[in-house]
Amino acid sequence: MTVTVRLAAPLRAAAGGNTTIDFDVTDLPQLANQIADRYPELAARVLRDGAFGRFVNVFIDGEDARFLAESDLRGKRTVEILPAMSGGALAPLPQHARREEHEVYGSFIDETIGIVARQTRDTVSFAVGSPSREALDLVGADDLAATVLRREGATALGYGITEGEPDLRDVIASAARDRGVAADASSVLVSAGALQAIDLACRVYLRAGDVVVAESPAFANALSAFRNHGARVLEVPIDGEGLDVVEAARRIRKLGVRPRMFFVVPNFQNPTGETLSLDRREALLALAASYDAVVVEDDPYAALRYRGGELPPLAALGGAEVVSIGTFSKTFLPGLRVGWVIAHADVIARMSRAKQTMDSSTGTLAQRIVLEFHRRGGVDAHIGRLRQLYGEKQDRARVALARELAGTGISWNDPDGGFYFWVRLPRHVKARALLDVALQEGVAFVPGDAFAIDADHANALRFSVSAPTPDRIDEGVRRLRRAFDRVA
Repeated sequence: MTVTVRLAAPLRAAAGGNTTIDFDVTDLPQLANQIADRYPELAARVLRDGAFGRFVNVFIDGEDARFLAESDLRGKRTVEILPAMSGGALAPLPQHARREEHEVYGSFIDETIGIVARQTRDTVSFAVGSPSREALDLVGADDLAATVLRREGATALGYGITEGEPDLRDVIASAARDRGVAADASSVLVSAGALQAIDLACRVYLRAGDVVVAESPAFANALSAFRNHGARVLEVPIDGEGLDVVEAARRIRKLGVRPRMFFVVPNFQNPTGETLSLDRREALLALAASYDAVVVEDDPYAALRYRGGELPPLAALGGAEVVSIGTFSKTFLPGLRVGWVIAHADVIARMSRAKQTMDSSTGTLAQRIVLEFHRRGGVDAHIGRLRQLYGEKQDRARVALARELAGTGISWNDPDGGFYFWVRLPRHVKARALLDVALQEGVAFVPGDAFAIDADHANALRFSVSAPTPDRIDEGVRRLRRAFDRVA
């Protein structure tokens, strides 16, 4: 039976902006389970240990659920969920709960991993920007790990230097110099993935109330990192040339703020796949320099270009302070969690001190596996194979989208590399609502509003082609069309 859940205004953003949601359930425990599966952000606000928490009040057809003998919803029409408030008929929050309240921001991108994993039906996932199984198999991880352990034994399993293995820092610096960045080992810190590098940049540069200018839509995990450090985020739209620098300058002037940081994913941006043009790279550096702000370039996809010529990193152009962040997660093994930061040596020293309060050092075995892979040579050939593999998937997705979505009013962009397409739906179709039906059809993606704070991307979605095989891409797009037809 269908029960309509009505949400109070403070809870609607966590449910994709919906005021009401329909569920086929027979009791409150089933409703709690459905909310956990379909709306994990809402679940984080209203559930504790799988049940409705004491910081919300639940009314069943107008009656307070706390005073009902049963949680049966059969024959009921409406469930209302409201934040608990002091006064009136609603119970106040316990004093200790108020003291412990502290908003912590996460990422719906990562939550989709769990959503897909919980599906009982076969699901084609366009949701996660992770390397494909075929790409991971190319690495030969078992032999790399065995070689390191056989040669180095327990040494490979001990603590390491906070800044990272010296030889690996040399490898990273050398690759940066090949791209025109002035770098040596002293300007490199090996991080636990790019996400830790972003967090370290926040710890070093940001204080509560500082302004970060970011792309919109933007990498959701970075937005959460800025907010968790107390920064205010100024969202600036992107187009086919990346961040609109002129619009960024206009909004900064209009608001009368002084940015402390600019954050961009310059190549094949997450989530749109767009690339910051050379003219805009230079304009961004000039704008940042005028405010004495740092530019953080998160560049995990630069090697995955399938068409066109490479553009210089922001750190190679000069004109402003730049912190360069990279990772081996997209081109090697994401589970090792090995990334890096390139910055001035004094910044690296400050980041190192901050990292010592987080994990002391990035995993020694993981670093030495990466190093062994590079010492054997063949990295360029490996990247070439990845470009061919993912380029074919991108081509397959272009054809499938054009074939299956013709006449729907759905549009998408045409990136030159990376993992993502940015898909725009007709105005009357919300991506969150489409996702609910898409999961029923056995296909997943990330709704566009996961990549923003206040900006409206409710009618868009990120479509990642990296993980599915070409045949699964075809099938997934067919399922997406079926879901769209049901919603539209």
